[in-house]
Amino acid sequence: MLCLALSVLLLSCTKDPSGPDDGTTVVPAAKGVYVLHEGNYGDPSGARLALFDLLNDTVYTDVVEAANQGAHLGSTGDDMVLFRDRLYVLMSGSENIVVLDRTTHQILNTAYFPGWVPHAMVIDSLRNRLYVTRLYLNSVIALDLSTLAVLDSISVGANPQEMVLTGDELYVCNSGYGADNTVSVLGVSPLQTRSTIRVGAGPTGIARASDGTLWVACTGNPYGMPALPGAIYKLNPTTHAAQDSVVFTEPLWGSIAIGTDGAAFFLGVTPGSYYGGPLHRVQLSTLTVTRDVVAGTFYAVSIDPASGDTYLADAKSFVTQGEVRSYTSSLVHRRTVGVQRGPAVFAFSR
Repeated sequence: MLCLALSVLLLSCTKDPSGPDDGTTVVPAAKGVYVLHEGNYGDPSGARLALFDLLNDTVYTDVVEAANQGAHLGSTGDDMVLFRDRLYVLMSGSENIVVLDRTTHQILNTAYFPGWVPHAMVIDSLRNRLYVTRLYLNSVIALDLSTLAVLDSISVGANPQEMVLTGDELYVCNSGYGADNTVSVLGVSPLQTRSTIRVGAGPTGIARASDGTLWVACTGNPYGMPALPGAIYKLNPTTHAAQDSVVFTEPLWGSIAIGTDGAAFFLGVTPGSYYGGPLHRVQLSTLTVTRDVVAGTFYAVSIDPASGDTYLADAKSFVTQGEVRSYTSSLVHRRTVGVQRGPAVFAFSR
């Protein structure tokens, strides 16, 4: 995420997120949503994992602690990928990746990368690889998916953040925190630069639409000289070119998710806030933007590919416990549930 949490409380693996750690076993939900929390920056146990059981309408917090005799994930949970019978969780603060068993939530493997500040992950099932951005080393590494051993690395632009894999090419957002404006196109076997696409300032989030086009959310740079606004860019993966764009008059937060109705959802920035903003919508076929479709100051957005439901994380400025709101594909409110400190990433279990 773009900013780091301020404080954290230790929470339980129970329906009440304020109770004590009691070692309660969490049964994997047949239909559920995992929520990764950043926690307090610098807190060695700040990253926490919760599971929202949709069938029983129950939130289980401290899932990892409950299944592993109190062992913690680490500091600053930044990314999470659910793949087959494994859950891969990345912490940028403690610079480690933890692999969990999807059924028991027990820790199967942990790998540390001191000085690398890992930030985002993409799984390549065809090549049994895990690609990871190194935020301050301006590079991408390839890990063996089974052992987490380093296989390859390559330099990219400044402060690489989210990625997407399409075919044998990896698209990497080089944010530079507003100072870079490129997306690196990498061949993956081996890692090699194939192209560099110029977009708006601060490309941070990227998602693939059903027609194969790629959509990039650029934060802009309000502190630049001159100040640069946020933007949404459409990329053509065949030509390696920016095909279209929508430029705003203000910055964006950087998250983007593709809906099931031919639209993309992304976050603005609430004036005076450093923790996100309202939900906006853009119709991909016409580039028609509808602003503030859900009001609030949201830290992350994700869409359940099975149901089309939209999930919004509200970090509450990291001064209290966060909450998650869910909406139907037509943005009718379903639920609001309390979670833990700094909800930041979603993964959907089916």
